[in-house]
Amino acid sequence: MRIQSNINTAQYQNSINNIHANEERQKKASKELSTGKKVNTAADDAVALSISQKLMEEAKSLNTGSSNISYGIDAANIADSALANVSDSLGDIEQNTVRAMNGLYSDSDRAILQEANEQSVATINQTISQAQYNGKNLLDGSSGDINIYTGTSSMSIKEADAKSAVSELENFDVSVNSDAISTESLDNVSSSINSIRSQIGAQTNGLQSAYDVNNNTAENVTAAQAAKEDADFYESVTKMKSSGIVGAAQNMALKNQMDNESNLVQKMFEA
Repeated sequence: MRIQSNINTAQYQNSINNIHANEERQKKASKELSTGKKVNTAADDAVALSISQKLMEEAKSLNTGSSNISYGIDAANIADSALANVSDSLGDIEQNTVRAMNGLYSDSDRAILQEANEQSVATINQTISQAQYNGKNLLDGSSGDINIYTGTSSMSIKEADAKSAVSELENFDVSVNSDAISTESLDNVSSSINSIRSQIGAQTNGLQSAYDVNNNTAENVTAAQAAKEDADFYESVTKMKSSGIVGAAQNMALKNQMDNESNLVQKMFEA
C-alpha cells in the first residue's frame, strides 16, 4: 500500500513568503546601515529619491554660486586695495602741490616737487594697470561690467575706470609760478577715486551678503535633503534586530510544521 503525505500547501507557501519578505526587510535594514541612507534606490521610495536628488542639485548650484561670489569679492578687494594705494599717491602729490604754492620756494624747488609728482603719477598709472584678477583688468575701464552668477541669480561688479579718472594728472604742473598753481584738478581726481572706491565698497558688501545668504540656504537645503534620504541609525538597527528575531521564529515555525507532518506520516505507517 502507498501512502502519500501532503503538507498543507497554502500554509507552507505562506510561511515561505513570510520568510522571504522578512529577509528583504533585513537586507534593506542592513543596506541602510552600510550606506547610511534609507533611500538607496527608487524602489525604496521613488518620490523621496526624486525630491532628494533635486535638493542635492540645488545645494550644489548654491555652493558653486558661493564660489563664484567669493571670486567676485576677491576681485573687488584687489581693486579697492589698488585704489587705496592710488589715494596714498594722491596724498603725496597734494602735499607737494601745497609746498609748491609757497611763494618762498624757488623755481628749482618747484621743479624738484614737479619731478616727485611725476613719479607719483607714474606709480598711480602702474598701480591701475596692474590691478588684475585672473588676467582681467579691474580699473582701466577695459573690462566693462563683470557678471557674477550666484547659483540662483546674477550680480555684477560695475566697470571702474580709474584710468580716465586720473587722466587730469598728466598735465598737472607745479613747476610754474606759485600764483598759477591750483589744486582744482587734483581735487577732482581725488573725488573721482573716492567715488569709485565707494562704489566698489558697496558692491563688496552686496557680494558678501549674497555669499552669506547662499551658504545659509545651501545648509538648509542640504539638511532637508538629508532628512529625505539619510537613515536613522537607531531605527535601522532596531529593524534589523527585529527582522532577525522574526526570521528565527518563522524558521522555527516552518520546521515545526514540517516535523508535525513528518510525525503524522510516521504514525500512519505504524498504524
